[in-house]
Amino acid sequence: MVFERDFNNLSKEDVILLNSYFDGYDYQSSTHTFIANYIWRNTHDLTWQIIDGYLCIAGLGTLETEEKEYFMSFPLTRTGSYDTETVRGVIEKAAQIFKNKGHVFQLSLIPEPLVPVLKDAFGDDVEVEHARDDDDYIYLKEDLINLSGRKYHQKKNHLNYFLRNYSYTYEEASPETVPEIMEYIRSKNEYKLGETPEEWKEILELETIAIEELLGFVGKGLLTGLIRINGKIEAVTIGEFARTDSKETVIVHVEKADDRIRGLYQAINNQFCLRLPRQTVYVNREEDMGLENLRQTKMSYKPVKMAEKYTAAFK
Repeated sequence: MVFERDFNNLSKEDVILLNSYFDGYDYQSSTHTFIANYIWRNTHDLTWQIIDGYLCIAGLGTLETEEKEYFMSFPLTRTGSYDTETVRGVIEKAAQIFKNKGHVFQLSLIPEPLVPVLKDAFGDDVEVEHARDDDDYIYLKEDLINLSGRKYHQKKNHLNYFLRNYSYTYEEASPETVPEIMEYIRSKNEYKLGETPEEWKEILELETIAIEELLGFVGKGLLTGLIRINGKIEAVTIGEFARTDSKETVIVHVEKADDRIRGLYQAINNQFCLRLPRQTVYVNREEDMGLENLRQTKMSYKPVKMAEKYTAAFK
């Protein structure tokens, strides 16, 4: 462990405390929620500690290397603002903890709006670099519902084909349907493994573990949707609100569909967004991890903006 606490055996008070930090600033980041950290807690060996009023989270970066390489995400505030001098002290103390544990200090997953805070705190002693593979894709909910205009012409055609040619039902997940959903996820990922490039395979295997953890939150605030065809689950989507105190942005953590059924991906996306609250404006569909096919797909839905992330190197 890098920091004092992990994400296991948390009390109700611990979860409330952590959420006060995740809600404390508009990070516009799919990694900045309690659930997002909880479901990857073991895979990425995530640990946390409050240092001088800021929440610091450390985790494993690249999983492929034998030697464990840890990073820390940018310290989280619960006040809505950042004090430059305190931020510098927090990062320096965190770096010393890394050093004492025998790890090289790395600062990653820095949301673009916080780059100036880091620059103000360290001046020329820090260099930041855009981590394109970590950028989140953010869309307007209404765009994903309406699919209007020439830019969505192909998506609209696929959706209309599905609606004309398939009889389906849509429902939300329930604790009773969790085993059936998990069976679908496993079979879907096993099917994909047979036609997947090597660099995808470990991601799919780790994703299966994370989704099983995520399904533990069904009935506890998750946003979910299922499409059944002939009574069988053929598409699943799972998300959450980016902040527990706001419905403005929804993060989609999982979207699975049988790509052999034309228009099914467009249908699950469309039907899920149709049922989001009136207050929801944005849908964050996470990063592409540098996978070219995934990048092309996410770009084809025409994001209204990218939530950029950065890494930092200290001199």
